[in-house]
Amino acid sequence: MAKEEQVNLSKKPISLLLVEGDTDEIFYQQIKNSFIKECRATIQNLQGLFNVNKKVINSIVNYVQKHKDEQIRVYCCLDRESRYGQVPEYDINKIKKYVKDENIRAILSINSVIATQQIESWFFYDIDGIYKFLKVPATKRNSKAFRPPEKFGYKHLQRLFERYKRTYTKGKKAGYFINQLDINKIASNCKELREGIELLQSQANDLTNHLFPA
Repeated sequence: MAKEEQVNLSKKPISLLLVEGDTDEIFYQQIKNSFIKECRATIQNLQGLFNVNKKVINSIVNYVQKHKDEQIRVYCCLDRESRYGQVPEYDINKIKKYVKDENIRAILSINSVIATQQIESWFFYDIDGIYKFLKVPATKRNSKAFRPPEKFGYKHLQRLFERYKRTYTKGKKAGYFINQLDINKIASNCKELREGIELLQSQANDLTNHLFPA
């Protein structure tokens, strides 16, 4: 990695959203279109949590090398995979240390947006939208059955779909379903997501370098 990066100090920074997989990529595209469409933002797919620190570092290095005149804010959008603890293997401090040790000054900041437990957990904040998609009669809907949403995840959503003769499959096949959810309702009620969006918005035009303060 080159020790000095040439960046254009007059441009607004790029928000680089590193998402865990195909499902997350579809969901965060909705977030981008709804909440940060005025920001300079791009989404990259890490294709899973395996070797997540290495994948994040490689994505950062590759992006910087291809966009030498950009200043970049990195957001690692990952699933915790449980209600407690940390994202498996993920170590943001190790990632920040690498960026500092390699003097990659194009990176202004690195932050996390973590879903508890999974991205599917967030979908349950719009349980009415899920029932509507499944065409469940109003008399058979129980909007309180999936509270709090962070208790539920992929397997629960899969079983709910099966109950009404549908199949939920992670990835691109879930796109039609995800794009029918009420993204505003999810963002309004999900604290983790709302705070992530607010962080993105607040830093979108900020040229302050948090990793390499003056």
